[in-house]
Amino acid sequence: MKSILVIFTVLLVTSFSAMTLDVKQRFDHLDSNKDGYLTKNELDAQPQLLKQFQRWDTDQDNRVSLVEFKNFLTINLH
Repeated sequence: MKSILVIFTVLLVTSFSAMTLDVKQRFDHLDSNKDGYLTKNELDAQPQLLKQFQRWDTDQDNRVSLVEFKNFLTINLH
């Protein structure tokens, strides 16, 4: 499990320059239809992120809000 988190972290940093973009900017970039939520369809082009979708979607409504996205990253990457 820890190795998956390490791999995810490396992919996160590599895939979209997490050092230069804050969480909101990344979320907004991924939210292609600008409805304020991420869906599996929006993450299809990002398989490393799509794998984490169920973990992010804490209320299990099949969409990830900015709060869910930020909470997951804050808890798991710091």
